[in-house]
Amino acid sequence: MSTATIQQFDVIILGAGPAGATCTIALQNSGLKVALLDKDVFPRDKICGDAVSSVAKRILRQINPELETALLDFAPKTNITQAKLYSPNFKSLSFSFSKVGHCIRRVDFDNWLFELAKQNSHATIMQQVTVKQVATTEEFAQVDLADGRILRAPIVVGCDGAHSLVAKKLAGFKVDRKHYSGAVRQYYSNISGLTGDALEVYFLDGYLPGYFWIFPHTNNQANVGFGMLSETIANEKIDLKKSLHDIINTIPEIKERFKNAQPLEEVKGFGLPLGSKKQNISGHRFMLCGDAASLIDPFSGEGIETAMESGKFAAEQIIKSAANNDFSAPT
Repeated sequence: MSTATIQQFDVIILGAGPAGATCTIALQNSGLKVALLDKDVFPRDKICGDAVSSVAKRILRQINPELETALLDFAPKTNITQAKLYSPNFKSLSFSFSKVGHCIRRVDFDNWLFELAKQNSHATIMQQVTVKQVATTEEFAQVDLADGRILRAPIVVGCDGAHSLVAKKLAGFKVDRKHYSGAVRQYYSNISGLTGDALEVYFLDGYLPGYFWIFPHTNNQANVGFGMLSETIANEKIDLKKSLHDIINTIPEIKERFKNAQPLEEVKGFGLPLGSKKQNISGHRFMLCGDAASLIDPFSGEGIETAMESGKFAAEQIIKSAANNDFSAPT
């Protein structure tokens, strides 16, 4: 193949979600030539609980204080000040957060971060691209695209989600159901009793180990979902979509809340690679971030902040490695 088809960069980032976008944002002033790739076109939806804790603001502030201000000015969000946990007998425990978090639809939040990443003048943005192969040699990392292009750089950063090609090819990741969860989400309007400032989490008889959630959005809408450990789903042949339907329609305390509610979409499912297992998330000329690195909190299910933080850490390490021209794995 002709070398004319090879494009050279300083960094290749696969995946433009919170991890990849944050990494690109954090590289803004590095002068490094970045390629940011994604299989979709933004704005695009990401199935998720939509909860964004105050940690996200701290990460943005550390990169640039103006970014935190921009998020505070970002309109389509709710301000979350408390969480309510419900036991199987519906006794509740409420606690307040010392710092305000938010609920933001991922279609909005991810696109907001992506637009910030596009402001990196040294970044080449490639949307709707399919990656065929990822490999590393002693001299470079290489990404082969389905359209015939070849990208090369000293390092590739895998921010390509729960089914990461980088994680499979370079880190040898395989799905481990003991450290993986499945979940479903459905947006609703007009659920009764929404305060607009509280995350609601329910641990229900017949639906453990797992939980049902109601997270408030603007305009009296909410993100409603149910998740469970994948090992349990497989062993007990759990139908998550049916479980969500049954929770809403058969448990009296919840059914009453939903009697005037309207679903705004079909039920959608997603996977959650949990950070409950020690794994190598970096190596010779590659790093993994976010879901690709299985960084979702195994207790809360939070993954946005860990994705963003890992993207920031990756950028900081890339800058150091570039200065030393050393992208080798530690021995």
